[in-house]
Amino acid sequence: MKQSTASVLKPAKSSEKTADTLHPPRTAAERAGIERVRRVIRMHPRTILLTGLALLTSLPANADQLSRIRHAGTVRIAIAGAVPPFNFENGHKELVGSDVETANLLARDLGVRLQIVRITNSERISVLQEQQADLVVSALSITPERERLIAFSVPYARIAVVIAAPHPHKLSSMLDLSNKTIGALAASSNLAHLRKNAPNSKVVEYPENDKLGMGYISNEFEIMTAPESVVINTNRMNPKRPLIVQFTQMEFDVAVGMPKGEKSLREWVNNWVVSRLRDNSLGEIYRRHHGQKLPGTIIPPTTTAEGK
Repeated sequence: MKQSTASVLKPAKSSEKTADTLHPPRTAAERAGIERVRRVIRMHPRTILLTGLALLTSLPANADQLSRIRHAGTVRIAIAGAVPPFNFENGHKELVGSDVETANLLARDLGVRLQIVRITNSERISVLQEQQADLVVSALSITPERERLIAFSVPYARIAVVIAAPHPHKLSSMLDLSNKTIGALAASSNLAHLRKNAPNSKVVEYPENDKLGMGYISNEFEIMTAPESVVINTNRMNPKRPLIVQFTQMEFDVAVGMPKGEKSLREWVNNWVVSRLRDNSLGEIYRRHHGQKLPGTIIPPTTTAEGK
């Protein structure tokens, strides 16, 4: 083998001479710059060390969302507060309900701290698109329109939406809603279903369910589409003219919402939902808050769910 002709440098007597020998400053300004750097290192060695460690422990720019959550030690879960018993404010203005308990369990099993992001129902999609939350656990039903914007886990619960109206209305199907004025929650799955199946109806939209109830009390409409819990709360505010459930408009599967493209996060959440449904942890949360068992069709088969 032919030996290299590169010369071998002998060790210098000091590191400073070695640096100057290998890279001799060309000007007085360069010499002054090197001396300033050396002075900063001598005066602030701890700062230099901590800065270096921070760079070593920082995540790469292309890290996925699950890695970022674990690195931060916190998961940001967005929850509204107007769909009891999934989520609502108690007398102390604290957010409670089955969704809040579900979010706490998810964070605990993920091994991170829970940070609840308070939102309105109409912000459940945008909060993910604007990266202000990692997940949404907020009575969020799966619809084709929403699936074009965000990703969903496998279902962990189900929500029924009813059509309600006072006496003497007698309504039995979506056909009976033609040319009627109906109050609905803005950006809700039941509103989208209503527009599709009762296109001739006139819809009055409200940003929150409590404002929807106040709209009924103010005689802004006579027919409501909402979860039955919202109908019950409205009747408590207006007992002299109670809403009567006419028929069930639709039942929707409820799932955890997350940003699109986060495969690792979706796989983890899917497997978590399946595991906690099978051991009845989520079923027990639902029973405590809703007063009934989860529908049997929500319980997954024996195969492990995988992220899509």
